[in-house]
Amino acid sequence: MTQTHIWVIDSFLFLYVVLTSRSREIRAYQATLIALFGFLLAGTPFGLPVWAIVNAVGSLFFG
Repeated sequence: MTQTHIWVIDSFLFLYVVLTSRSREIRAYQATLIALFGFLLAGTPFGLPVWAIVNAVGSLFFG
């Protein structure tokens, strides 16, 4: 999978989350988490800062 394919998949996920949150089926914080984990799972360069944020928040809650 090339970097272009990854960005296309992430863009589709982002669009889907935005449209789902606009229909009020999910809340804004859920949409944010879905988008962040989408970048994290796709392995984009933006995934590294997302992983750092997830680790920081996780360490606050789970020690």
